[in-house]
Amino acid sequence: IIESTPPGTRFPLGSGRDPDIGVNSLQNYELTPNPLFSLLVKESPDGTKHAELVLEKVLDREKQRNHHLILTAVDGGDPVRSGTAQIKINVTDANDNPPVFTKEIYTVRLRENLPEGSLAFQVKATDNDEGTNAEITYSFSDIAKRIRQLFTLDPRTGEVKVTGPLDYEERKYYEVSVEGKDGGGLTAHAKVHIDIIDVNDHAPTLSLLPILNPIPEDSVPSTVVAVINVRDRDSGENGEVSCKMDGNLPFRLETSSENTYKLIIASALDRENLVLAKALDREEAAFHELVLRASDGGDPARTGTARIRVTVVDANDNAPVFSQAEYTVRVPEDVPVGSVLVTVTATDADEGLNGKVKYS
Repeated sequence: IIESTPPGTRFPLGSGRDPDIGVNSLQNYELTPNPLFSLLVKESPDGTKHAELVLEKVLDREKQRNHHLILTAVDGGDPVRSGTAQIKINVTDANDNPPVFTKEIYTVRLRENLPEGSLAFQVKATDNDEGTNAEITYSFSDIAKRIRQLFTLDPRTGEVKVTGPLDYEERKYYEVSVEGKDGGGLTAHAKVHIDIIDVNDHAPTLSLLPILNPIPEDSVPSTVVAVINVRDRDSGENGEVSCKMDGNLPFRLETSSENTYKLIIASALDRENLVLAKALDREEAAFHELVLRASDGGDPARTGTARIRVTVVDANDNAPVFSQAEYTVRVPEDVPVGSVLVTVTATDADEGLNGKVKYS
C-alpha cells in the first residue's frame, strides 16, 4: 500500500471456506485490533461472507513501513472452530518529505591563496523518503556569473570547489544560495556565507618621485632629494609597511605621511645617531647608489626594494693647492733675461671651470 493512500480505501481479502453447513459453517471474520486498519464483512446473495480491509488513518512509511495483522475466520459450531491467515502489509514510499539541509546557513572561511581545485566546503541534505524520492541533486540558485566562475558545485555530493582566484583585496565576502531537489521534485534551500581571509600574498611596492637629482655638493641638510610612496595591497598587519635605507650614507628617510617618506640630506644631528658617515663631497664620491627596502607586518614578512642613483654635482668648495708651500730657487746674477727660473704647479680638486687654475 502506498503511504499516500487516503483513509477509507478498502482492500478485498477474499473469503474463507468451511465444508460444514448451517451454523457450523463460516459465520464471521475477526481482525487483530489495530488503530490504522479495520475490518468490513460483506455477505453475498448466496450467503458467502467476504472480508475487506479498511484503511482508517494516513500511513507514514517513515514511521512504520511494515504492519502484521492476523485475520481469523470463525464458524458457529459448538465448540467454535476457527482458521487464521496472516496479513503482511508493506507500506511503499510516496514523495511526502522534502529534502532538509543539515544547516539553514553555512558559514565558511576561506584563505585567499586557496589553490584552484581545492575543496572549499560541502553542503548536505537528507530526505526521509526512499529510492528516487530520496535522491538529492544540488545546484546553485540565484547566483551571479562572477561567483559561478569562482566556485563549482558537484550536483551529486554537494562538494563546492574553488575554480578561480580568490582575492581578499578585490572582495572579502560572498553569499550563495544552494538548492537541493529530490527525485520527486520537492526542494529545499540553504544559504552559504563565505568569508575570504587575507593572507600576505602581496609584497610592498615603492614608487619614487625625484625632487633634486643631481644634487649640488654644497646643498644644506634636510634638502629633499626624492619622495617615496610605499603601497601594499594586503590588509591589516599584512599591509602595514615600514621603509628603511641600506648602508651608511649621507641621507636619511623621514616620514612625511602615511606610507609616504622623504629622502633628505642628513643633518649634523645624524652624526650623533651614527647615521651619517660623511657629508656630501663630490671629490670623494661623485654618486651614491641607494637601496630602499619596504617590509610589511606579515608573518613571514614580505619585502619590496627600489634603487636610486644620486649624482653629486661639483661646487667650488676647494681652493687650489700648490705642490709646494715654498719654492727656493738659486739663480746666477748673470742669468739671461727671459730665462725660466722655476715652474710652480697648483691643482684644484674641483671639476670644470672650478678646477681650472690661473697663476698670477
